[in-house]
Amino acid sequence: MEKEVVSNTSSVIFLAKLDIFNLAKNIFSKIIIPTEVADELFKKNSPENERIKRELNNFLIEKKVEKIKDLPLGGGERAAISLCLEREIKMFLSDDKKARVYARSLGLRSIGILGIILINLRDKKISKKEFIRLLNEWIRKGYYISPLLYAEILKEIEEF
Repeated sequence: MEKEVVSNTSSVIFLAKLDIFNLAKNIFSKIIIPTEVADELFKKNSPENERIKRELNNFLIEKKVEKIKDLPLGGGERAAISLCLEREIKMFLSDDKKARVYARSLGLRSIGILGIILINLRDKKISKKEFIRLLNEWIRKGYYISPLLYAEILKEIEEF
């Protein structure tokens, strides 16, 4: 089990939309979010807010960033990467391709929603049927996966 991960805004939103905080708990002891991410999460009232609030101060921990790096990314991504570096947390939770590239260039490892559900499938915490249901639900809830990548994912999970 990874100890801690720092997340950007969209990953927390998708964890809530898919109602899979439990799957993240199989991998991480806690998800740390910068104050900037917490502000973005609660800027709008959404159905996911209740799920997020239930996890706040329990599994989802808000921390202040001392100095935010000047990166050409959104505020939440900049703050999350900066928090990883400040607290020497090597794992960054994000599905933003550009943010993941910057994180890697700074020596961080990245994981996204797909990685979380794949690890749970590999570790037999969920079935292949549940994995496919979650993947399809994630796409229905607004995440884009190219048809080619979708086919590759389905081919990859055949071995599980």
